[in-house]
Amino acid sequence: MRTAANCSAASLSYEFYELHDVVVGEDGMAMEPAPNVPAAPELAPAGGGASAYLELLGSREVRAQLFPLHDEVVIGRDRQDALASDQFVCIPLHTISRRHARIRRRGEAWLVEDLHSSNGTFVNGERLQPGSWRALDDGAELALASTQLVFRSLVAPSAASMPTVIRKSVDATQYVPMPSAPVPASDPRDAPRGELEKSVLKLHAMAQVSIALGAVTDRATLTEKIMNFIFDLFPLAERAFILLRQNERDPPVPVAARRRNGMVEDPRQARLSHTIVDEVLGNKRAILSVDTLADRHFAAQDSIVAQAIRSVMCAPLIVGDEVLGLIQVDSSSDPRAFQDADLELLTGVCAETAVALKNFQLYSDIERLLDGFVRASVQAIEERDPVTAGHSFRVAGYAERLATALDRADDPQLRRIAFTREQLREIRYAALLHDFGKVGVREHVLRKEKKLHHADMRLLEQRFLYARACLERQAYLSLAQRHIDEGWTAATFRAEKAQADARLAEEAVRLDGFLATIRCANEPAISRSSTLPDLRDIVHYGCHDPDGQPLVLLEDHEAAALSIPKGCLTADERRQIEEHVVDSYSFLVLIPWTRDLAGVPAIAHGHHEKLDGSGYPSGLRGPQISIQTRILTICDIYDALTAGDRPYKKAMPVEQALDLMHEECDAGHIDARLFQVFVDAHAWMVQAAGT
Repeated sequence: MRTAANCSAASLSYEFYELHDVVVGEDGMAMEPAPNVPAAPELAPAGGGASAYLELLGSREVRAQLFPLHDEVVIGRDRQDALASDQFVCIPLHTISRRHARIRRRGEAWLVEDLHSSNGTFVNGERLQPGSWRALDDGAELALASTQLVFRSLVAPSAASMPTVIRKSVDATQYVPMPSAPVPASDPRDAPRGELEKSVLKLHAMAQVSIALGAVTDRATLTEKIMNFIFDLFPLAERAFILLRQNERDPPVPVAARRRNGMVEDPRQARLSHTIVDEVLGNKRAILSVDTLADRHFAAQDSIVAQAIRSVMCAPLIVGDEVLGLIQVDSSSDPRAFQDADLELLTGVCAETAVALKNFQLYSDIERLLDGFVRASVQAIEERDPVTAGHSFRVAGYAERLATALDRADDPQLRRIAFTREQLREIRYAALLHDFGKVGVREHVLRKEKKLHHADMRLLEQRFLYARACLERQAYLSLAQRHIDEGWTAATFRAEKAQADARLAEEAVRLDGFLATIRCANEPAISRSSTLPDLRDIVHYGCHDPDGQPLVLLEDHEAAALSIPKGCLTADERRQIEEHVVDSYSFLVLIPWTRDLAGVPAIAHGHHEKLDGSGYPSGLRGPQISIQTRILTICDIYDALTAGDRPYKKAMPVEQALDLMHEECDAGHIDARLFQVFVDAHAWMVQAAGT
């Protein structure tokens, strides 16, 4: 819903929108920058404009570095005087040729060429022929002699990072059931052949178990597949249970229970024999009872009799010395449903299952460790500025909500986009870490509230007090000297002093007016169209210190800061803030992300880019900006607009923020289709953890 909103109470500036260059008019609505006011000129950070990077992997001979790539760059041992500094990557090692290789951009593609080097140039292990160009993909590994580099592209994300488009598919790893029983030999002479067929079928079954379990990625799917295997592997089994421990100290609990007829039982209501469970877990061994009613060890157990168990086998899930749980298979009709060979087969299945479960546990531990590290890192960064605390956590929540809402979009193209669980996690980490580079921004810049820092303003106020003291000193010294020189009477002296006091009072009023003007100018400007106070009289005001030296009330750099047309950052301070994007990428790209999280650095790097190419640091345009980054940009802008009251601004109401972002869509800055999904899904209503 778009409504006209009153913005008079909101103090808005460039920095309040996290440097997204959302330009606001006096009425609070978005507007285009004035034609004669260029947006963020000459303020691109170091490496600005780069759409690709070379990551030099550190070793004992060289330290890890990150080189931004522009249109063309030469890699070599010695600097080339004929090339600009940003056109040459110097690796001062004797194994590198003076001019070793060259990387060039052609449209959206990046190409590499070996320049007849002595030790060769390798791409993903393949040596290049000198003079031949080779295309580079994101993540391509380059080797110049023994020096290792990685190519990182911000224009074309790797295929693993792209969202999945839903299509009909067939599971190639689906288990193929084995025959329920081998064909009996019709001739006694064929008995050995029948035994061989049984062995082959068992091997085939175990191979199918290994293949299927290797493709499973979660515990629920694992238990489902195991249940299917059990009834295929053991044709006479009537019931099966799986018990698992949450950790080593907890007792095992049923997680799956099923009967051959397909009926799924509630595991929590399953009746189990504690005698069997305790025997298997306590002794860490599999058991088989061919006829429980005749087995003196089990015949007297009430639980076994009550459940009418006639034949049972049970095997533990063991990895090393750790017992993860057990699998029990039983029958209530056939006392000889299972044989020794069946127990061996079940033990093998349990061994495979235990390894898969342990892997899930280890993966889960690693995920929790990584998630804890990320959250702790974000918490540490945000504590540098308590006013903006919670921003990254909220943005991550909004981004996940928006990404999962695409399947409900009105746009049919957006509905076809489906993010996997891993891709959603990748988006969340990119959102959490998108401002990590602010760790390198000086605190007085990061937390700046007005055009002059607090310390600078206190110094300026003291300067005004000093100026008044100097004026009084000069006036009273002059009065005393004239009294001595002219021999005034008491009445004359009192009259002259009264005139001097009047002049001093007049100057004091003037100085107080100057200071009030400075305090007004020190407030962040709402927009570039705001009227700035006139500081010329203050700059040109003249008085002298006791030594006769001119005393300047307002320094040139202070006057420049107070004359900022919008916001409160100087050009240099704004450059420092903008550099946090490149610094974030430089940090994130050094982390050895797994394949499913490899896109985190690139997604975070582009969150200040705009579809029309007016963003920073690389000036990417529409197709060059991934959908994950577009999602992050929308969520980042929304939270910057609606975050709680801060010393330099008031929180903007939701409707007013949405109106402002609609204007950004109309200006071609953010993705209008994704923003409409954001609005329809009320993605901002999610409460992200950590806020």
